[in-house]
Amino acid sequence: MEAPQFGLPEAGGTWPDRPSAFGIATRGGRIALVEIGDPETQIWLALPGGGIEAGETPEGALVREFAEETGLVVRPVSPLGASSDRVVINDGRAFNVRGEFFTAVILSEAPHLLTEPDHRLVWRTPLQALRGLHRESHAWAVAQWLRGLRVRA
Repeated sequence: MEAPQFGLPEAGGTWPDRPSAFGIATRGGRIALVEIGDPETQIWLALPGGGIEAGETPEGALVREFAEETGLVVRPVSPLGASSDRVVINDGRAFNVRGEFFTAVILSEAPHLLTEPDHRLVWRTPLQALRGLHRESHAWAVAQWLRGLRVRA
């Protein structure tokens, strides 16, 4: 199955690909998410994760990004799928974020690993996540995860 593409291209815009990895980790029936931005102006809700650096695997990027954004140490468990989303990030740059999504388990808390001061860990129910996630691809991943839970039940 071909990965879904979210976000419409703007006329005359360029959307360079940005390989990325994102994860769904839970605690007590709630999903770990990040609020991104300034609470005084605008906040986006997202799955933890981000760009894959040169020489890094998607799983390695997920572990690194999760720690930097949430202070949680995770282990990727299984892939959920891939999708793409055309987005404009905080500094105005546009990308076609080609995300690989994983389930992950939380191994420990490590607040000393936090490096992104504009990211705050929050916990939401799956329904709250679906309603509040800023990127369509992230909501798609949560829906894929929920469908997988239903199949295994």
